[in-house]
Amino acid sequence: MFEKIKIVTLGLIGALALDIPKVMSQVHLGVSPPRIEVEMNNKARSQTINIMNFAPQPVEMRAFVRTWTMDKNNELQDIQSSDQSLDQWIAFTPSRFTIPANGSQTIRFAIRPKVKPANGEHRAIIYLEEVPPQSKQNSQAVTTVARMGVVVYAYSGEVKRVGTINSMNVDTQGNGIRAIFDVSNAGNAHVRIKGQYAIWPAASYPGAKATQTINNSANSGKLPKNVLGIGDLSSPPVLPANRRSLILPITQKLPPGNYVLDINGEMSGVPLDAGIPFTVTSGGNSPRPKPNTTTTTSKS
Repeated sequence: MFEKIKIVTLGLIGALALDIPKVMSQVHLGVSPPRIEVEMNNKARSQTINIMNFAPQPVEMRAFVRTWTMDKNNELQDIQSSDQSLDQWIAFTPSRFTIPANGSQTIRFAIRPKVKPANGEHRAIIYLEEVPPQSKQNSQAVTTVARMGVVVYAYSGEVKRVGTINSMNVDTQGNGIRAIFDVSNAGNAHVRIKGQYAIWPAASYPGAKATQTINNSANSGKLPKNVLGIGDLSSPPVLPANRRSLILPITQKLPPGNYVLDINGEMSGVPLDAGIPFTVTSGGNSPRPKPNTTTTTSKS
């Protein structure tokens, strides 16, 4: 009899959206860096990944590589590779290893194209997956297996990031508040939104050109006058030949009234400076179920 295996996939979207190492306390594993970007035009293409085991017992792991895209829900999805896929060009070692208790393991990999790379971005993900223990006699046993992923972007030739924000608005209908960015990418490399948002009462808003990023730590946790809340702008990547609705939940509690969502950020190097007016009605700031998103994808 075979035991049931439950795979817990860790840190994939976080790795795509944020430039921070991922540590998952529930399974005592961490990986750094979560994302790697490589210029294939340079001769130095070798890279390293460090996996940490914070548990008091050793863990056996295996590594494998896949190619990927983003699905209609802005989530990473494995897809079939081709001769232009980065996963076909990555060689790494070791592929199977045991990390001692409270220890670490380094994986080294190199990119060796088998054909001439097309201009632009090539993507892969190196999965790091726990090897389940030997099957137990109890067929009802469930073993939780941790899987982490390090996203790899490799660039060749002329790289064009051509992102367009078609619209920005704040949705207060139903439960919860969310900002929605309609973004198109006509380039050959991904684009993403980064920066900060701030919430102002509409009557006190000085205009988008008069605001700037707020360093909250410098103010000992106190916000500037009239600013009701701030938050990070972060998004999944919008891949080439894609159009996406990127959803940003607004978590601040707001009473009914008129407000402006002030945006100070950038989209892959292009400044993003705007003020989006919105109105909160009674009940408009209650928790909202996870929204569905729509994607229009062209074959690349």
